[in-house]
Amino acid sequence: MEKGRLIGRGRTAEVYEWGENKVLKLFQATFPKNAIENEFEISMELWKKDLPVPEVDSLIELENRLGIVYERVAGRTMLAELSAKPWKVVENARKMAELHKSIQIEVNTPIPSEKDRLQQAINNSEMLTDQIKANLFAYLENLPESNILCHGDFHPDNIIISTDKMVIIDWITAAIGDPLSDAARTSVIFKYALAPDHKSKLETGIINFVRGKFFDEYLKHYRRLTGVSKESIEQWEVPIAAARLIEWVPHQEKERLLGLVTKHFNR
Repeated sequence: MEKGRLIGRGRTAEVYEWGENKVLKLFQATFPKNAIENEFEISMELWKKDLPVPEVDSLIELENRLGIVYERVAGRTMLAELSAKPWKVVENARKMAELHKSIQIEVNTPIPSEKDRLQQAINNSEMLTDQIKANLFAYLENLPESNILCHGDFHPDNIIISTDKMVIIDWITAAIGDPLSDAARTSVIFKYALAPDHKSKLETGIINFVRGKFFDEYLKHYRRLTGVSKESIEQWEVPIAAARLIEWVPHQEKERLLGLVTKHFNR
């Protein structure tokens, strides 16, 4: 089968129509094979557990690139919804908090530990000194552990809203650990991420305009649902920011993340 119309593009993959009711997430040729295989296996396992994820079809190779075939969910991302209806920022922020809380359940799925994933990412970063790495490893030792499912990249562009459900996509960074680490990951994205360069000027403007309002409402509602303090989430932000330094994000964003890490340990 040949891939159809391009319907989405991110920093690591493109999404194409695939037949009548499926999509192909086709990864960049340089993206690690094991990471793609992990996303396939994790997504399949979570779909079998009836979590809000797209149905997983197959792992394929096309044009010397690996791709995953998923069901095509009729709808648009929450980010697109915000772009079209920015006056619904509070409503959607609360929906996102509720969805996040709903997936934070105990799982025995063989997926990586969040702490192990963070340690590996920190160790592989070329932007961190050996001393800061040692400080981060010691800091992580004192943070809580659990076996709760963490998405690892939970934000509005990874949520698809259809007429009768919301579905979470892009499980490539899924792990088990403290659920507050996942909330902290979302916090770091909102505080430090730049708007994706493939977004239109309209989308970029709306992202920058509503980000603060959306994040404040998301965090407030998430804390209301979970009963946790702001500080218990923020304690995860430094190692989360440090681990993000090896990801496919703009250099300017990495400089901002590095600033957070170095400022913390300089104190």
